[in-house]
Amino acid sequence: MIAYFKTHLFPIGLLLLCSVCYLIFGYDLVREDYLKLICLAVACFYASYKLLSIARESFGLLLFAGILYRLVLFFSIPELSQDFYRYLWDGSIFLKGINPFLYSPNELIDQLRETLPNAPFLYEQMGELSQKHYSNYPPVSQYLYALAAYIGQESVLVSVGVFRVFILGADVAILFLSRWLMQQLGLPKWKAFWYFLNPLVVLELSGNLHLEGIMIAFFLAGICVLLLAQQKLSKGILNSNTSWLMDLVMALCISLAIMTKLIPILFYPFLLRIMRLKRWFISGLYIVLFSALLLWPLLGTGFFSHYIQTIGLWFNNFEFNASLYNLIKSISQLAGHSAYRTILTYGKILPILIVSCAIGVWVWQYRKTKVLKDQKQQIKWALTAMLFMYTGHLFLATTVHPWYLIFGLLLSLFTPYRYFIVWSLCVFLSYVTYAHPDFKENLWVLGFEYLCVFAVLIYEIVRINPVEYFSVKNV
Repeated sequence: MIAYFKTHLFPIGLLLLCSVCYLIFGYDLVREDYLKLICLAVACFYASYKLLSIARESFGLLLFAGILYRLVLFFSIPELSQDFYRYLWDGSIFLKGINPFLYSPNELIDQLRETLPNAPFLYEQMGELSQKHYSNYPPVSQYLYALAAYIGQESVLVSVGVFRVFILGADVAILFLSRWLMQQLGLPKWKAFWYFLNPLVVLELSGNLHLEGIMIAFFLAGICVLLLAQQKLSKGILNSNTSWLMDLVMALCISLAIMTKLIPILFYPFLLRIMRLKRWFISGLYIVLFSALLLWPLLGTGFFSHYIQTIGLWFNNFEFNASLYNLIKSISQLAGHSAYRTILTYGKILPILIVSCAIGVWVWQYRKTKVLKDQKQQIKWALTAMLFMYTGHLFLATTVHPWYLIFGLLLSLFTPYRYFIVWSLCVFLSYVTYAHPDFKENLWVLGFEYLCVFAVLIYEIVRINPVEYFSVKNV
């Protein structure tokens, strides 16, 4: 044991340094103190980078480090995001038999003050913006919220602990699933720790209780099942008439991902080249069926109108940490147009821009893979296409919260591109906004964030040949 500590003295020192930083993050930080926040984020990022660079073959040490960082935050109340109060509100009223999609907190608070003891506290803590809008969280998220509320009862801390158990389990699952997938695709397995040890992942998921990790775990499980099915088909173990069961499991996993967060809807079209039209279409019907079954208990009069209205806020109302939209808004204001008019106009064309981006990337993927027969190569190209599609989506969006990057970060690990790793550090600059009393964004700060991201992206596009990268076994 003493010899082990002597051999691993520097890695253990980095691990302890990072743990102390997370301790400060969890128990001695307010989000308005952006200088302290950014310094802690940089320290965590540096310590994690050095730890991974010198101990990438020490699976046990890296696994322990990732779990330790999350356990350090276990008893903290999230400071950087108040969304979890809305999670508990939705879960609590669902247990009372009230559909969170049909009523806003403003419509319910008066009648719940007596029947739901913690309702006034949750209502106050979720913030004015959340109070006046219907829930936008899909069914699987709602069921997890209800389970956390049921176990925690009136204790917010217990419910927070339940969320963290869910999220820790999902992150560990992502680590093992991604390592298996990387091994199958001929990629270095240690790259999976770029997700597991990344400070953005630790802080935004285990720290701030966002459920992106659960969505990613389901989606990644679906991709692994798909690859396994493709391997069995190529070996003759399965044929097109007997592969339906694995397609059903894959569809269930992807449906669970979509019904946790809607984002995976964007990625299913990129599996067409792998599965071919008939299997892809039938699996799509399975996904629709499973999604409908998950959604069924939450349907009610007004569901669709309320949900579309709430989702629409992300297109023509909310704005945070945007890139291209902020540039367009600045030009529009110089031309004499108001910010409100700009976002309304931009919101109308944004869905068209996103669909156009998806079509463009799909055509690019088709051209690159039309002569490919190797299933592993096709999956690599599909994951790369998903990465570019998601990158385009985030660049076009009016709202890019830090935790939105986590799916892109995971996808990037299966490609030769590393700009999402850089972005996962630079995005902490967006928290400067919270230092302003009116949450006014500092466009110079955001400009620096995106300058770094675009610079690395352009450099990698110019220098990296993905055909050459995918043709070599990079282990």
